[in-house]
Amino acid sequence: MKPWYETAFGSEYLELYPHRDDEEAAKDVASIIQLIDPARTEPLLDLGCGAARHLLALHEAGFTKLVGLDLSTDLLASAAQRIDVAGAEGIELVRSDMRHIPFQRRFGTVLSIFTSFGYFPSDEEDAQVVQAAFAALKPVGQFLLDTLGRASTISGLVPEEEKTIGSRTLKIRRQLSEDGLRVEKETRVWSGGSEIGTFRESVRMYQPEELVAVFREAGFENVRTYGSVAGEPQAPTSRRLVVVGRKPTS
Repeated sequence: MKPWYETAFGSEYLELYPHRDDEEAAKDVASIIQLIDPARTEPLLDLGCGAARHLLALHEAGFTKLVGLDLSTDLLASAAQRIDVAGAEGIELVRSDMRHIPFQRRFGTVLSIFTSFGYFPSDEEDAQVVQAAFAALKPVGQFLLDTLGRASTISGLVPEEEKTIGSRTLKIRRQLSEDGLRVEKETRVWSGGSEIGTFRESVRMYQPEELVAVFREAGFENVRTYGSVAGEPQAPTSRRLVVVGRKPTS
């Protein structure tokens, strides 16, 4: 049986989450620029780039050497189409597992935006992602990781809900794993009275100090945490956990 992250991000994903739009991506990018001031002329990697929402926003903001990496062939195909329609030059798309980034010392910045982290079944595999990002960065390069705020996610967990998107009805169930470390989501999709698919997600929720330790063990220095990409202070009520680290000069 394939891991959930190899089946959840097909063409249906874009239809089920139409609210994740370009305006939101542009706001994220503007906030990230204010927070870490990445050099527009240095290569930048969007790790888990999906359908290129943030890549196109970065291009619009003046970044000229962009690479998007994702495992989903469907999302990469959508990204390529959107990039072509936009006439955005200088964007390279790569299919790869984020634990094995196929670049060494290439990027000035690596971004992991909007919970593209915590997918793997073990903490060691998640740590491999941070280690791979470290290896892909040039000296003094920065890695920004944006994921779920653990306490806020748990306190705000909605066990069941139903949504309608076009002709489809989504019946969603959420729960914590037995160890309380993961939030697990099942989305059953109905159309015309018949169930047409079921999608599952399982995301590890980290405490700030846990991810700080992972960053430091990978070799990052000047590691800091925030409650959003806008740089809000990290607090138990923060909906997001943003961690930023810098690769040393040598």
